[in-house]
Amino acid sequence: MPVHPRRGTLSKKLFERVIASGNHLLTQVKDNQPRLRRSLELGAAGRKPSGFAKSDTKGRNRWETRELTVFPAKAWFRHTPWEPFIKTVLRLQRTVCRRDPATGLFRQTSEVVFWVSSAHGPTPEQWNEWIRGHWRIENGSHYVRDTAFAEDASRIRKNPDIVARLRSFAYNLLRADGCDNIKNARWRAAIDIDTLFKTAGFYKN
Repeated sequence: MPVHPRRGTLSKKLFERVIASGNHLLTQVKDNQPRLRRSLELGAAGRKPSGFAKSDTKGRNRWETRELTVFPAKAWFRHTPWEPFIKTVLRLQRTVCRRDPATGLFRQTSEVVFWVSSAHGPTPEQWNEWIRGHWRIENGSHYVRDTAFAEDASRIRKNPDIVARLRSFAYNLLRADGCDNIKNARWRAAIDIDTLFKTAGFYKN
């Protein structure tokens, strides 16, 4: 059962396309959909979960605990446009403790995020691993696209998917060329057309 993670504005049409292709969608509910987010917060507080998973990871001066609670959607979205699409609701609490090497002091932060999926049946451990895999993509790709291409600040409302594909195309070209600093590589390509043509994947006639 392929499950594809995604982050961004939640779209019913996207759910329809993914399900029609024989796949399932797993996506985070962001703050730009406050009504859906509020519905999930209230529902999670009064429903019995079907599963729970906890994981701990340790890095350099960083410790993270992830507590994932799984809820079957069932009647959660009855008589709403989301009823045919959302089958599972996931509540993830991330607690991160960081140590400042200079002072030796610790700082702890905690956040709760919600994920929804058209799939049902995977174990809590599987959900947890898929979400962790998404964050690895987020750190390696989407964060760069936001900082180097200002994706989240874009005000394009007509056919935004076309511009998003162009950003992805430019990002992939630069990565294929071995660029580590995407923002700097874009700047160099903008001021020197020969630099652009030397990029892997470009051929100058």
